[in-house]
Amino acid sequence: MNFLLKAILLLINLGTGGYFILANPLKFSDKTSTKLTFHIRPKVFLGMGLLLSQFIVYFLFSTLMFAPITQLVCNRSTNNIAISNNNLSTTQNTLTVGCKLTNNDWFGQEKSQIILSELLEAKLETTIETDSQAKPIKPNYVYDILLLNNTDTIPFTRVKYPKFKLEKLQSIVLIINNFLRNPLENNLAVQLDDSLVGYIYFIIAVFCGILTLLVASPGLFITCNFDKETNTVKFSRYRWFGTLGKTVFQYSLNEITDVKLERIDTSIDEYFFRVILVLESGDNLTLTPNYTSNYINGDSIVRVTKDFLELKHKDSAK
Repeated sequence: MNFLLKAILLLINLGTGGYFILANPLKFSDKTSTKLTFHIRPKVFLGMGLLLSQFIVYFLFSTLMFAPITQLVCNRSTNNIAISNNNLSTTQNTLTVGCKLTNNDWFGQEKSQIILSELLEAKLETTIETDSQAKPIKPNYVYDILLLNNTDTIPFTRVKYPKFKLEKLQSIVLIINNFLRNPLENNLAVQLDDSLVGYIYFIIAVFCGILTLLVASPGLFITCNFDKETNTVKFSRYRWFGTLGKTVFQYSLNEITDVKLERIDTSIDEYFFRVILVLESGDNLTLTPNYTSNYINGDSIVRVTKDFLELKHKDSAK
C-alpha cells in the first residue's frame, strides 16, 4: 500500500509539473468571421490547488490504512509432559501461555497478527527522542510496551508514545504481568485504542481540502464572446470553478474604438500586462482585470481581437 501511495503522489507531482509547463491559460474556442470566443483560466491558482491536493491524498490514505486498535489476547493451557526416572515413566502437567497480538482497522477487521508462544513478561521501555543526527532531544521522552518470551522481544505497537499516554501504557503492562503471575486466570484481553490519531489524520485531510479550495478560489475564470451577428460583446467572470459570484457585462461592438495591452513597470525591472477595451465614451473596460507577466497571451488577445473587429494595429503595449 505504501507503494500505491507513493505512486499516486508521484503522479500528482508529475501532473502538476506538466500543468505548469504545458498548460495555456488562454484558449480560443470560436474564431470565425462572425464570432470570436476565448477563455482565460487562472493557471497559477489551479496549479497551486493541484499541488496541495497531494496532502489530501496522503492524510486520507493514512486515515484509511491506519489500524487504530491494537489487541492482545492470551489463553493459558495445560500440557502433559512425559518424564522418565529410573526406568519409570510418568506425566506432569505444565501451564503455558499462548497469545495473539493483532492490529484491527476501523471496522474491527484484523489487518495483521503476531503469534506469541509462552509469553513471559511485559515491560515498559523509555527512550529519548533523537534528531536526524541521532542527538538526543531533551527532555522529550517516548514510551512503548515490549512483550518478552524465551526467544523474542516484540513491540506491542509500531509507534512510540508521548508522556500523556504513559499512564495508559503502565496500566496495560500491569494487567498483562498480573495475568502471567496468576496461574488461576485462564484468559486475558487488553487493547490500546489509537483512534484519536486517525481522527487527527482525517481532520488534517479536511483542513487540507479547505485550504486547497481557498488557494484555488481567488483564480478568476473569464469568458469573452464577440458576435457580429448580434453586434455585441459579452464577457463573464466567475470563481470557485462554477457560477458563484458570476458577473456578466455586455456592450455593443460599435462602442469599441480600440483594444490595448496596458503595461505597468515594477521596481524589479519586470513588466505586467492586462488587456483593456477602449470605449467610445472614453472609458476603459478591462478584459483581464488582473495584471499578468505573460506578455504573449495578452498580445495574442489584442491582435486576434483587433483583427476580428477590423481595428488598426498599433505597436507594443503602453
